[in-house]
Amino acid sequence: MTFERPPGPVVLEPQDDPEHPLAPWFADARRRRREHYAGRAPRHGTRALITMVHNEPVFLPLWLRYYQRFFAPEDIYVLDNDTTDGSTSGTGFRRIPVAHETVDHAWMVRTIEELQRELLARYDIVLVTDVDELVAPVPALGTLGDYLDRFDEEWVNCLGYELLHVRGEAPLRLDEPILGQRRHWFFNDGYNKAALATVPLHWKPGFHGRADQHFNLDPDLRLVHLHRMDREICRARHRVRRRKPWAPDDEARGWAVHNRLAEDAEFDRWFDGETGFSAIPIQLQTIAGQWHGVF
Repeated sequence: MTFERPPGPVVLEPQDDPEHPLAPWFADARRRRREHYAGRAPRHGTRALITMVHNEPVFLPLWLRYYQRFFAPEDIYVLDNDTTDGSTSGTGFRRIPVAHETVDHAWMVRTIEELQRELLARYDIVLVTDVDELVAPVPALGTLGDYLDRFDEEWVNCLGYELLHVRGEAPLRLDEPILGQRRHWFFNDGYNKAALATVPLHWKPGFHGRADQHFNLDPDLRLVHLHRMDREICRARHRVRRRKPWAPDDEARGWAVHNRLAEDAEFDRWFDGETGFSAIPIQLQTIAGQWHGVF
């Protein structure tokens, strides 16, 4: 989608990156949101959470550890697509078995759209994320729970950032907070996802925005993509994904093709230098200290 640059100077807040391509729109997005919520008491509505997994022994526990702070176990829905490694055998969530013979992003979207629509008949708010995505507001504004307690818009787009394991950093210790171990991330507009909604949504494949291109950005709600949080964890995950056949349409369109890169040279080239979106370069930013204890 395209935007017209708003008139006047760009107004930023301390948490903003002036190099972010959407920075000129941050002030207007904040103004509209502050006007919307002025004088409104928290609504404390009911809320549900959805993800889909296939053999995620590293990311599912991390995802649950974060989101179980804000969602009750009976409100966390994990679509289990033929997991065979035992990683979905635990408790603390509702497991919904599904099965599909190929990696098929159109099928994933349809399946999750159907569940989101069903849950919105019973819940006020539904959050949809991949299992390697954690949604959090800027720490100065409170926790995700605080954000959900007041949220009453039809949907909102997060501001997408990707964590990066920079060469020289130690392997990730999975029993300790992630953001205390990594020092860099980069903005990636491919992850400005319409993840949180009070109405049924229709997404593009990969959930990289609404199918109708409508956009409602909150620059203070981050979606942090953990795919590259650790080089060797990422490489091992890609090797698992390579073993599953891909749907013909996904093959033809090259959707998420980076998920199958695992050999040293091609994997390292992608990991260190490619975002997966041709128009978006990696521009490393230092993660501010206020984020280090968030997850």
